[in-house]
Amino acid sequence: MSKTSFEFPFNPLHLFTFINDTRANHILKTAFQLHIFKILNNHKMTLREIANITGASLRGLSFFLDGLTALGLLEKDKESYQLSSLSKELLVEESQDYIGDFLQDSFLNEDWKMLTEAVLKGGPPEGVETQSKAEEFFPKLIRFLHILHRNPAVKAAQAIIGEATSSHTLEVLDIGCGSAVWSLAIALANKQTKVTAVDFPKVLAYTQAYVQRHGMEDRYEFLAGNIEEIEYPQKNFNLVIFGHILHSEGENKSRRLFKKIAKIIDTDGRIAILEFLPNRQRTEPIEAVLFGLRMLVNTKEGGIYSAEEYEEWLREVGFTKFSYYDIGYHSPLIVAAKK
Repeated sequence: MSKTSFEFPFNPLHLFTFINDTRANHILKTAFQLHIFKILNNHKMTLREIANITGASLRGLSFFLDGLTALGLLEKDKESYQLSSLSKELLVEESQDYIGDFLQDSFLNEDWKMLTEAVLKGGPPEGVETQSKAEEFFPKLIRFLHILHRNPAVKAAQAIIGEATSSHTLEVLDIGCGSAVWSLAIALANKQTKVTAVDFPKVLAYTQAYVQRHGMEDRYEFLAGNIEEIEYPQKNFNLVIFGHILHSEGENKSRRLFKKIAKIIDTDGRIAILEFLPNRQRTEPIEAVLFGLRMLVNTKEGGIYSAEEYEEWLREVGFTKFSYYDIGYHSPLIVAAKK
């Protein structure tokens, strides 16, 4: 994949299967133990050829390779198997987007072991939103999130930029930027985009690597610190991105952030929010509601909030116009404007 190519030819959301489904996770681990992705890298082989290399039985391997095919990790043509595009990009160790190690031993599943204690005590001893925990937690997660969000980020960028404003200068503030996946998609699509990316220092080291990889060094500035405490520069920002950061901050901090941003954003500026959006009763969709439990396990104040709640908080600080865009994700993109 070239430095300017951003959208995958497959749906990265399929990766959730290998974290959330125990069967799929065990199948994936066995595939790595048998070196299936390494064997089939740049090769198309028959069942017998693969059996000769792995030492596996024909009967066992037949069931197993068909299972990998059903999971979208292999493609089958009569009696031959080859890697799918997802496997080529993400499960071959030589690929720059390799995340096989993460999927085999995802620490995210370990978090659920703390659920009972979190329910009893109302949260963890220390939340991942603190600097010490964030700088330990997010570097483990950042590769996975960058891959997971790239396709939705491309669609979000298209919605934000719009055909009529393709040459419009965007001064972007990317708050809690992580890999900067959301602002990178915009910068790649609009040459007039300049970005100030904000996160904790150790996280920004990874941000800079992704920005360099995609050839955007001349368009980015980096601001290290706590997103709530930092003094944001006066740059006539006309787009502020909250890309999956508000859920870990919680209601009170999010409202304070909105108030702070409302004072520095241009009068024609917009806020883009990417989040899990449950209904107001927190009963559906299931992805959002269960993510709320993850916030209970991992954060002291984090949570999931409905679109109506975000609108109410933003109206309090002067935003009156709200647009929603389907970006092929579990929740739509929210764009808020003052007028």
